[in-house]
Amino acid sequence: MKTRMLPLLFLASLVILSFAPTFGQAAEPDHIVSGPEIQARIDQKIHSEADDRQAIRDLLSRSDVKRVAGQAGLDLRRADAAIGTLSGPELTRIASQARDANSQLAGGKTITMTWTMVIIVVVALVVLIAVL
Repeated sequence: MKTRMLPLLFLASLVILSFAPTFGQAAEPDHIVSGPEIQARIDQKIHSEADDRQAIRDLLSRSDVKRVAGQAGLDLRRADAAIGTLSGPELTRIASQARDANSQLAGGKTITMTWTMVIIVVVALVVLIAVL
């Protein structure tokens, strides 16, 4: 009888183990990101990049920046065209510099550091145009 029991135990073990993976898969794991969460993150990134580009365009549209760029011989139309090609860390860095310059200029600061920052932003855009 002991020898007959062994195949039955083996068969029962196989049946139980064959269902074991489905028990673990029945509940959804917590680490899966849902479709709406993915879309929300994509929308946030697009919105953030659009805000960064607008900050740069706001700086370039200022009359005092146009005057300084003209005196330096820089073409702001080319710089404006290059804004659309920026992405990632370059876009973030230049937008941060543009926001700083914009806030300082809006506050009435006309120190040399501000003008230097404006020129750096414009030159960075022109160089990116030349590279692309």
